[in-house]
Amino acid sequence: MGLDVAIPDTALRDCSDLREKTIRIGRMGRAFAIFRVERVFVYTTEMLPASQKHDSALLLKLLRFMDTPQYLRRRVFPHSPTLKFAGLLPPLRTRSHPLSTDYSDLSVGDVRWGAQAKPGKIDLGLKEFANYPHRLQGKRPALFQVVKTTPRLHLEVVEREEIEEYYGFEAEKVGSLVTLLKDSVGVTRIALSRHATPYSKLESEIKSTVAGTKSLLAIFGGPRHGVSELLSKEKGPLKEHIDFWVNTVPQQGTETVRLEEAILTSLTLFNNAVGNLVAKPGYHQ
Repeated sequence: MGLDVAIPDTALRDCSDLREKTIRIGRMGRAFAIFRVERVFVYTTEMLPASQKHDSALLLKLLRFMDTPQYLRRRVFPHSPTLKFAGLLPPLRTRSHPLSTDYSDLSVGDVRWGAQAKPGKIDLGLKEFANYPHRLQGKRPALFQVVKTTPRLHLEVVEREEIEEYYGFEAEKVGSLVTLLKDSVGVTRIALSRHATPYSKLESEIKSTVAGTKSLLAIFGGPRHGVSELLSKEKGPLKEHIDFWVNTVPQQGTETVRLEEAILTSLTLFNNAVGNLVAKPGYHQ
């Protein structure tokens, strides 16, 4: 079960500077969180100009920055020029970004991101560091679940997949999109294209298919080239491993639809049609 998204490494190609790139990433990150996306795959193309070769790394870094609770960001992300406009990134306000800082607010079963503060101490975003006798590997944060609150706080590390409610998204870079598609066994794979069949004509079939797989991978093209154009050398295997080609904005009133707009529109439709089948519970069930 899960809702995943694939976007190309050219996702920021039409952005003129770091500020504009940061704003676009922020809009995409909000859409991913709103519609309970579990994983964001950034797939490799051969159409990224040399002048923008670092864009995919920026995309991954800022998406991970957004998913990280505010109280851990300085600990996890050292000062960097690429974070110059990080203040423009909107807060996600997912369950993984709690606002409470008091131990008294913790209950058995609660889950919080934490990072090693010093030996035996974990930063959970509380007023005091929590005791944890084991050492974490690397600087990446881990998810801690409260097992006991009395007589003292007892924590256990858990994986995001083990949590029943939506707890944010992961972002990772992958190689060829075709390889990702081949590896997505038992997943309904939907490519978005303005040249495809309108969504309304495929909705019933999509619902039926997703009801069987309980998972969905939405594949987006870039600002200047669609999925098939980005992977023109792999059209045969590409089409073989995609279940639906869909146009979610038929008869668009503008000459182009920006990537973040396509993501927001498409995920809205998928959420209304099959969201309860593929995504974990969010707020206000």
